[in-house]
Amino acid sequence: MEIEIIKSGTGAAEIIANGNKMLAVSTNLNSKIYKQISRQELLSRPGILIKNGISKEWVCTESFVYKEGLFFPGSFYEGNTIADINLDIGLLLDLAVSFQTIIKADIPISGFYTPGIFKTEREGILYFPPALINFITSQLSESNSISFWQPYNHPDAVGKSQYSFTLGVLAYQLLTKELPYTGTSITEIREKMRSSKPVEVELLKPGIQKSIADLIDNALALKDINLSEWIEQLKLWEKDGISTISDKTARFRIKETAARKQNNRQKKFKRKQFLTHNWKTIAATAAAIAFIISFSIGPIKNAMEPPITAGMSAKEVVGTFYSAIIDMNTEIMEDCVKKGIAKNDINEVTQLFVISRVRSGYEGTSGLVTAQDWNDGIIKTLNSGEQIFGIADLVITKLINNTYTADYIKWYPNIPDNPESNEILPPLKVLVQDTITLEKVKDVWIIVNLERNTKELK
Repeated sequence: MEIEIIKSGTGAAEIIANGNKMLAVSTNLNSKIYKQISRQELLSRPGILIKNGISKEWVCTESFVYKEGLFFPGSFYEGNTIADINLDIGLLLDLAVSFQTIIKADIPISGFYTPGIFKTEREGILYFPPALINFITSQLSESNSISFWQPYNHPDAVGKSQYSFTLGVLAYQLLTKELPYTGTSITEIREKMRSSKPVEVELLKPGIQKSIADLIDNALALKDINLSEWIEQLKLWEKDGISTISDKTARFRIKETAARKQNNRQKKFKRKQFLTHNWKTIAATAAAIAFIISFSIGPIKNAMEPPITAGMSAKEVVGTFYSAIIDMNTEIMEDCVKKGIAKNDINEVTQLFVISRVRSGYEGTSGLVTAQDWNDGIIKTLNSGEQIFGIADLVITKLINNTYTADYIKWYPNIPDNPESNEILPPLKVLVQDTITLEKVKDVWIIVNLERNTKELK
């Protein structure tokens, strides 16, 4: 094949092949990889050209190597990839319509890669073959991923929420000339998307129409938004523009507020990063502190004061013990039991208490969600760094003499094996039955034996 490259851009090239003008996908992959991949697999689905909600195929049937680069040519269209053109409201509207078409036609586009989407001059939006683009994005260097892929794709978004998120990013970028999520690494960008809210667009663009501002903010927060709402708002934006505040003093004050919010959120994000990546160190420190506390202050205090359980019935002592677990009060737990009993429970609560206080010092919140709230569905989703620990649905039943059973559900955090992981795992759920025996010691009921049976629940 006789090849001449007339114009080359980011992700695409205009070529002459055997005398015919063609548009080619420029993969930015070294030709050495050509022998390791299946051309048939990469071109298993054609590209899609979408205009005004109508789609047609853009077919690649061959590939070629030119100066050690790998290219995939198809029919020619004038234009540039999204990576090489300036954003405007018309482009956003075209993209929103194309996203809606992609969803309706169930076209397998797995993400927004700016060099993989071509804006033609007159024929609409061209999405290069999806399997080919998936392979290209899987081979990106970190710097190229940060430039062309990561800022536009939320790691937890799927379906229409991903398309809405992408439109939110692009609209934010168009209005403020900034991306809402940036970073020096892929991990940092993903962590920010999961745990750091960007400064609201209305603070960076004073006077913006509230309907547009709310749409962008909600899209970035992964709230459920229909693409038809995006199309409606973008049409209004195109028709009426974005109103602005003419008062320079008002604009200045809003920008000052935005700068403060940005600074505060950056500090909060850095604190969350520290906690996420150093939780094992914090836990070890907490264990050491707990160990010191258990062998110093606790015994001295307990020896000098009567137990809080004095005057309680046996059943009240059992109830107080489990209430102390919920309240993370190890002193009361120790008052309820004979020395050495429930040692693991006391150590677990002590460590969690210290960790929660360390987090409160860094972030101003303990990050703990109560087990009963989670179990009852009052809280349904966890934010980055939040944990569930505790017991729910406690039922205490008397058996014979001074023996009781305590039936409950225990929830506790599910920590990823890889400490660098950003994955938020669902909490673990265990059905527990404790059999508890009490005796009176110096006229005070005390737990002298605790036997436990557990069953992990789905």
